[in-house]
Amino acid sequence: MNKRITAVAALALTACSSTALAQSNVAFYGVMDLGFSQDRGGVAGISNRVTSGMATQSRWGFRGSEDLGSGNSAFFVIEGGIHGDAGNSTQNNTLFGRTSIVGLRNSRLGSVSIGLQDTPLFTTLNTVVDPLRNGIARSNNLMPSTGFRASNSVLVRSADFKGFSADFMYAAGEVAGDNSAGRSLGGSVAYSSGPLNIRLAYHNRNNDTTTLKNSSSGRNFLLGANYDFGVAKGGFGFGVNKGLNSTPLNSSVNAFGGTPPTPSTDSRDLLLGISVPFGPHTVIATVINKDDRTTFDQDAKQYALAYMYAFSRRTDIYTSVARLRNHHGAGYTEGNSEEPGLGDRQLTVGLRHRF
Repeated sequence: MNKRITAVAALALTACSSTALAQSNVAFYGVMDLGFSQDRGGVAGISNRVTSGMATQSRWGFRGSEDLGSGNSAFFVIEGGIHGDAGNSTQNNTLFGRTSIVGLRNSRLGSVSIGLQDTPLFTTLNTVVDPLRNGIARSNNLMPSTGFRASNSVLVRSADFKGFSADFMYAAGEVAGDNSAGRSLGGSVAYSSGPLNIRLAYHNRNNDTTTLKNSSSGRNFLLGANYDFGVAKGGFGFGVNKGLNSTPLNSSVNAFGGTPPTPSTDSRDLLLGISVPFGPHTVIATVINKDDRTTFDQDAKQYALAYMYAFSRRTDIYTSVARLRNHHGAGYTEGNSEEPGLGDRQLTVGLRHRF
């Protein structure tokens, strides 16, 4: 009798689990990326490190959706970064500091999501402009904006209408008595047809705080495009940055000694990239130019070359070399997806596995 009761209970649990899975699809996923990095050119000399997340930030997370019928669904994503070499969390040691959202989607209209998420400008830089996707020789070394991710945000995305799409983000500053202080606004418009993708993005962040008032906002514009020629895929990005904190430095100290560099409040960015796949091999090259329009004239230029070999769709190895040239006291450093870097030259060798 006890065996029969146990069997019935097991069948009931299986049926309940099957029903739950049919209603809600939840997946555990992530990336582990670890390797060797050598930095040169800084006053500290040569730095050899075993480090994490050079090509893709090591991460883990859960995502899921529930079919609500009539083309509607609910979804969520919670994702945290991992320093795989040490085992602690990234993003100031937060548990889910990369993404933490819940939202609703309609197959004909689009979606709305609420929480911590990438800004439309950062999405444009990662998915349209930079073939290295802000990993090794990351583009935001020289093209940082006033907002990569936004907490307390609402993001509305349209569905694709004959190749056209758009999104808009509002992020509350949450300063009592002042609704504009710390507030962010952004969005993008895009067109995609066959091998061509074009996107224009904007981000604006108010710099006021509880004590700082009537400051100028940081504003970033980014025009990006890529085109797949079949044998190669080319990427292009042109950015305009104006205002306080429109170009924050990727490192708060000067790795090259001397006076700390001054963050630009008026600059132009240009990125050119190409990705050449052949079988399991991929070669990627990028050039980035930072044009500082202020009186400091702290320009910089970065060159990068990367090679990747895919064992499978989920596992690959990679190596890269990158060189950065600073002018007039600029202090930009060669970094990767997780670290700002310690010099103006960097060599990497890594292994990446997606699960």
